[in-house]
Amino acid sequence: MNTESTVKRMNVYRIQKDNHRDTILTGEGARLNGGRWNLAGRPLVYTSSSMELALLETTVHFDGTPPLDLPPYILVTIQLPDHFVVHLDPITLPKDWSLLDDYPADELDAFLQDEFRRTGALALTVPSVIISRSTSRNILLNPLDNRISEAKIVSISPHETDPRLP
Repeated sequence: MNTESTVKRMNVYRIQKDNHRDTILTGEGARLNGGRWNLAGRPLVYTSSSMELALLETTVHFDGTPPLDLPPYILVTIQLPDHFVVHLDPITLPKDWSLLDDYPADELDAFLQDEFRRTGALALTVPSVIISRSTSRNILLNPLDNRISEAKIVSISPHETDPRLP
């Protein structure tokens, strides 16, 4: 029997604009804009297994904006029950999934939705395109899953981007 005190939990991290802190677990930004793993119109919460990967995944979207010109960002730590997280083996991912400009998001969106249904997971882990050989992984949360309430925000802190970053 799992009780709250015996459930193993893992920390995942997200760096995002502070003005969207009220939508941390809704996937609203991904729903509006789409992403590698989801089409616009489908919510998804992008997190990472390490703060460092969360920073890299955020930084690639700065589009050349100097860090000092960015709006305030926050670092969010979220805890997930381990048993709701399924680790996808890179071998099972669609061929050429990591190509930045050549892979249509609709195929990855369909693959991810199939995996959520097949595994019954609240969260799926996938490698990062930015640093694919890293042991750090991206963790994709399905905010439409009724167990999203099991994802607990444990801390929110200001994130200052080092001005030396491009």
